[in-house]
Amino acid sequence: MATSQICLGVDLVDVLDLLKRFGFPETKWHELGLRLGLRKNTLDVIEAKHRGDVPRCMTECLSQWLGRADNVDSRGGADLNSLSDALRSMNETAVAEKLKHHVLINIFNNHHTVLSQSLCDPVSIAWLLYAERMLTQEAVSRVVSASPSIPNQREALLTAVKEAVQTDPNSLHTFTNVLCTISTNVSLGQAILDDISEYHN
Repeated sequence: MATSQICLGVDLVDVLDLLKRFGFPETKWHELGLRLGLRKNTLDVIEAKHRGDVPRCMTECLSQWLGRADNVDSRGGADLNSLSDALRSMNETAVAEKLKHHVLINIFNNHHTVLSQSLCDPVSIAWLLYAERMLTQEAVSRVVSASPSIPNQREALLTAVKEAVQTDPNSLHTFTNVLCTISTNVSLGQAILDDISEYHN
């Protein structure tokens, strides 16, 4: 299930909104463009055309990147992983981490419907996640007390997992690894892992 185009937001408005929300300074648009694979000449043309209009320069820079101009493909293409790499190379680590967090939450959200319909043995998963220190005993108790209704147990588990992922996006890896240890859930876990690895490739 290739969800990256759906959930990872590689639309111009989405990228602009994410960078603004995560605190990326627009004044660094020129350096960002270089690190994304745009040529200096391309960026100089943008600057000359929109002199003094920093937000417009940023928009045009990202538009060129999304259009895969210049050397964008050699820098990883126009996706959020290459954007994250560029941000890290500029020491904008906090922005890159927020971007990663956003992506992982969206991956979980994209799989939520399938998980809520197909997840097997939610109580065992809850206890395994507790053993991994991802869920609290209180969260496990909510899953257990939703018995005997499997759909209610699933929903209680997924609510707890979503809260954990929102707090620590790396929890999504723990969740998928646990899913993959239960034969009836391997395909669910693998689908999420595939989306995570697609983001990282």
